[in-house]
Amino acid sequence: MSGRQGALGRLEAGLGHRFARPELLEQALRHRSAAHEQKIPSSERLEFLGDAALSHAVAALLFARWPDASEGDLTRARAALVREASLAGLAERLGLAAALELGSGLREGAAPPAVLADALEAVLGALLLDGGWRSLRAAVNRLVSPLLATLDPAQLALEEPKSTLQELAQKQGLPLPVYREVETRGPAHRRVYVYEVEFGGRVLARGEGPSKKAAQQEAARHGLETLEA
Repeated sequence: MSGRQGALGRLEAGLGHRFARPELLEQALRHRSAAHEQKIPSSERLEFLGDAALSHAVAALLFARWPDASEGDLTRARAALVREASLAGLAERLGLAAALELGSGLREGAAPPAVLADALEAVLGALLLDGGWRSLRAAVNRLVSPLLATLDPAQLALEEPKSTLQELAQKQGLPLPVYREVETRGPAHRRVYVYEVEFGGRVLARGEGPSKKAAQQEAARHGLETLEA
């Protein structure tokens, strides 16, 4: 068994699904750089499908596991679970990088997190086509449950509100939030910065803090509260 064949087997074992149509898995693991060189289909269409399927499956899982959570808590938790860093971590745990088919320009060094995250979404899209919704949900539950056990819904917005707001914009197909400094006051040793955040084409909220970063985080936190209301 070749190294890549072994990686494919470990990937299937990690997903808890053996592909009846292995060509779907092969396509899901074919980065566009490799597809362009070979003039064959890439993973991009499967990635599109997998992104939507993953969001749906995670939403259903959260709804079942957290019966008392608010809509805002569920939304933030879903964003935390499907963000690039989380998906790249899951891909690494599955050993997905060893199964990837990359173009010559990407073969040197480790695959970037964005490539790993996109590839995992494509694999889940392929799994949906191969095994249907039941198999897809089982695989997502298997992958996500360990992460879910570490999440505290009440703390998600407090920990990284800018990232959470950005993820919401991406999932809704909106431009990324824009932060603008609107005021600076106080002496140099006690400076206070005021920022506003634009989300979906409108000013959503303002925040202030002793640094630009803190003010932006506070604006994002207030913005998330506004979206929940």
